[in-house]
Amino acid sequence: MHSAPANFDCADIYQEHGYLVRLTKGREAKAQVFEVFGRAPTDHEPLWAPETVLRCEVERDIWDVVSPETRAEFNRRLKAEGKPSGRWGADETAVQRLFGKELLVLLWAVELRDVTAEEIAVAIRNWLGLKPEERWWLYTMTAATTGLAHQAGMGWRGALRQALCFGTRSDTFNLSTVAGRGTLAPRSNARFAPSKRRKQRAKTDDDPGLLFTPTAAG
Repeated sequence: MHSAPANFDCADIYQEHGYLVRLTKGREAKAQVFEVFGRAPTDHEPLWAPETVLRCEVERDIWDVVSPETRAEFNRRLKAEGKPSGRWGADETAVQRLFGKELLVLLWAVELRDVTAEEIAVAIRNWLGLKPEERWWLYTMTAATTGLAHQAGMGWRGALRQALCFGTRSDTFNLSTVAGRGTLAPRSNARFAPSKRRKQRAKTDDDPGLLFTPTAAG
């Protein structure tokens, strides 16, 4: 019996615009991340091969540190959306488009050979402190000018390392303590529909007589 293909919310990379993580083997094993412009085949194509762009290559020892943290982050959000959890495969893993962008932001920050274990740990912590939308923006700015694998450390890629690897492992990074955070004034939600359990609890609170149910004498 074959196990399900390794993926994160990307069932068929050939037909979806997403990312593919490929692990190479050998003495200089690497993790490669390709952007895949998946598409449905036309009626005139017996075979089809979506275009790919190699966005990043990192040493396997870096990948082995980063991959568990990204798996936990992506699965936390998949669970919140009621979707199946994903896993990293031993060879290839398909990753949905937005997750792939976020993954690259972290990998681009730690991809150079001189990165230290301390920098990787700090980058992971700071990456986790960012909102997904912030990671998407960083990806967009970086990919626009230095988004190819051979451009490691250049332009925005170098800036990502400076930004995400800033600090030490002992520094605290808690978004709840950032000065100036707050919310807008609450607004009524016209679509709000209290659950039956909540309605029953409210009815019980309004009528104390409902707290006790008389029973027949034995």
